[in-house]
Amino acid sequence: MAVPGPTPAGHPAPAEPAVRVRGLIKEYKDGTRANRGIDLDVPRGGVVAILGPNGAGKTTFLRQVTTELRPSAGTIQILGIDAVKEPRRAKQQMGITPQEAGLFESLTVREHLELFGRLKGLSRRDAAQATVDLLDELGLTPQSGRRVGALSGGQRRRILIGLALLGRPPLLVLDEPTTGLDPASRRAVWSMLRRAVQNGTTVILSTHYMEEAEQLSDRIGIISAGRLIAFGTVAELLARVRDSYRLSYHDDADGTGELRVRRFATFAEAQAHVERQRLSEYSVARATLEDVYFELTGEQFPADELPETGK
Repeated sequence: MAVPGPTPAGHPAPAEPAVRVRGLIKEYKDGTRANRGIDLDVPRGGVVAILGPNGAGKTTFLRQVTTELRPSAGTIQILGIDAVKEPRRAKQQMGITPQEAGLFESLTVREHLELFGRLKGLSRRDAAQATVDLLDELGLTPQSGRRVGALSGGQRRRILIGLALLGRPPLLVLDEPTTGLDPASRRAVWSMLRRAVQNGTTVILSTHYMEEAEQLSDRIGIISAGRLIAFGTVAELLARVRDSYRLSYHDDADGTGELRVRRFATFAEAQAHVERQRLSEYSVARATLEDVYFELTGEQFPADELPETGK
């Protein structure tokens, strides 16, 4: 992404991005390049989703932002701090939820949150109050006295998000934060993140859920094969789709009843195809982020896995 030019006289300078990434490359010893020259600015006070299928390079990208992985090349600034040169100082500005993380199985939910509050520098009293508030926000108050090892995967995921929120850091970096959550729990997490943003927090998260990216985010970055292939608001991304109507129907001509998808520039073209094929069961919808991904890569976006049913 281009760096903004000089500000015209009489206009306030634009705020420094919460996260600024330039030329980011991560190459492993075997020659694999997980990230390939990523440029990205994350504006302050909003939600940016990094969208892509599993294996696209999202986790590697976020692990470099959180200083867990050192880039092979490129720069990362976190709230004006050089995260490559000063990783410890940069990390102090963040609340982090990794994709995979362990919890202390023998501690209760309340004990877990209070312990990490103290580790983050909160006083005993502030850690206790923050725990009460987070238990309510997370919907875990009824489980506050249960040991973490007895909880469902979805409940444990919510605890990890709570740990990131402790101390109200200015930047949250969340890797697949709602994976495994049922739809109700997922929307509860969205509400928590929106409230954090209202209080001035910036959120950057990775996801492979199209709905999550569209409903939660102010801007979306799409990663494919380690490259950032698009970045913008939902409206800006949808404007890149040439064939903005999608026709879905089951093709009975070959006896398989396979679901077919065709794209058309206008609704009239889609309707004309319906009439020519004499389709009786079909749907016509406007373009989605899935269509943007197809437009940019020529590949279908992998279907979401089924979420956990337990709460």
